[in-house]
Amino acid sequence: MITSTELSKYRQCLRQLIDRIDKMAYQCAYSDALIQGTPSEVFRTCGQKNCQCLSDRSKRHGPYLVVQTYQDKKQRQFAIRQDQKEIWQKAKNYQKQINTLSELKKTCLELTDTVHEIIKQRLEKLEK
Repeated sequence: MITSTELSKYRQCLRQLIDRIDKMAYQCAYSDALIQGTPSEVFRTCGQKNCQCLSDRSKRHGPYLVVQTYQDKKQRQFAIRQDQKEIWQKAKNYQKQINTLSELKKTCLELTDTVHEIIKQRLEKLEK
């Protein structure tokens, strides 16, 4: 039989995991608008022969906002104009959601492992 102290620790651990799962699931379901893509800032060369951007990497022009997506099984990069920053923000929201989903999956696995450990210990103590 599991002692009441051990059981209390397991209950506390399970409650914390369930709370984390609840919070992450809420963030995934009720967050800001999304655009599938990877937002980034890039620096570019202009192509003028006498411009310093060709010879010195630190003198490149930018930063310019871009969103990278896959379209027709090819990676595409779309430049975002200054008046379209909300598109870049939506792509940032998408990346945040993907990271939250990854954490959610890890936490669910941790919950499953914890419950499995509880069952295993209960069976071992029952057999003794």
